[in-house]
Amino acid sequence: MPYTGGGRRDVTRRTTGIVIEGQDLGVRDVLDRAQLAEKIGVDSVWLVQLPSIRDSAGVLSAMAMCTERVTLGAGILPFYTRPPVMMAQTAATIDEISGGRFVLGVGVGHKLTAEWTLGMSLAKPVDTMREYLTVVTSLLRDGEAHLDGTYYRAHAMYASARRPSLPAYLGVLGPRMCELAGEVADGLLLWMCPASYVRDVAVPALRRGLARAGRSLADFPVTVLVPGSVSDNRDSDRERLRRYLSTYSRVPNYRRMYEASGYGAALLGGEIGDDLLDNVGVIGTHADVVSAIATYHEAGATDVIITPMAEAHYDEGLWQRTAEAVVAGAPVDAGAPAPAGALDPGLASAPAFAEAVGSVDKS
Repeated sequence: MPYTGGGRRDVTRRTTGIVIEGQDLGVRDVLDRAQLAEKIGVDSVWLVQLPSIRDSAGVLSAMAMCTERVTLGAGILPFYTRPPVMMAQTAATIDEISGGRFVLGVGVGHKLTAEWTLGMSLAKPVDTMREYLTVVTSLLRDGEAHLDGTYYRAHAMYASARRPSLPAYLGVLGPRMCELAGEVADGLLLWMCPASYVRDVAVPALRRGLARAGRSLADFPVTVLVPGSVSDNRDSDRERLRRYLSTYSRVPNYRRMYEASGYGAALLGGEIGDDLLDNVGVIGTHADVVSAIATYHEAGATDVIITPMAEAHYDEGLWQRTAEAVVAGAPVDAGAPAPAGALDPGLASAPAFAEAVGSVDKS
């Protein structure tokens, strides 16, 4: 039951967004921050899925009910948390509740979580993800999926309301996954990488995948999630980010990404130097956050999403000031189209969504 409102976003408009991390926050606090972000004028609000906290898809559904304009993104839902048919159902349901404002982000996740916590194997992640996304995107676009693959078997239909243009982004780290995004996904999601990695590794790999699929980078979203915040105690908050980054730098996939960005020698001593720290995140003034956003846009990102870190995660005032910097970082273009994933004005609400669906021939 497709509906015709909205469509794919125009990536000629560069946007900004903010992440709300649910760790240490109650659901009501998360929803309040989503409403605050929308009031301030942020383009998009994203939730991450951590292995030890509540299901972000349920919270995104609640966000859809208490916001009206802002794009809602899942960044990311690990693919091992749901079979592909269920992932597509989850995405279509959130999108319907929101009136067509949802962006699905799917990724491989972490090997330790998949195998130790859930007892699942992550063998051949690129090949596995190719099949997984084939099922998800087929069900979202066409309303049905049929695959007898090596890793997944799926024969399903989706009869409820759906938006065929609902985008499914692929969360990636390495170049092979960047290529896969260009072949089968609707967008690319990167996390905690230097702008140089976006420019020199991710985008060239994405171009190769897009070329194989006969697609163009001109209409393909490249979304980068960046840790950062406006800070009143820069030195202390930078050290907290340094410790955070130190943990990630010991994870093989992240370490390879930093080595590919030219920081291999710096990591040999086990320390996170200022150069890497300052090129992976931004802790500082309003102007510092705005400048960092511009750096990522210039490197090839169409959407830059700031994840408030350190004290800004806990302090609502600093979180708001960070959100205000995020809005200020969005390039001004008075003639630009609506934010990522947004519908035409007449279809940007749940009632309008229902009206649009009702106008479709159901026979």
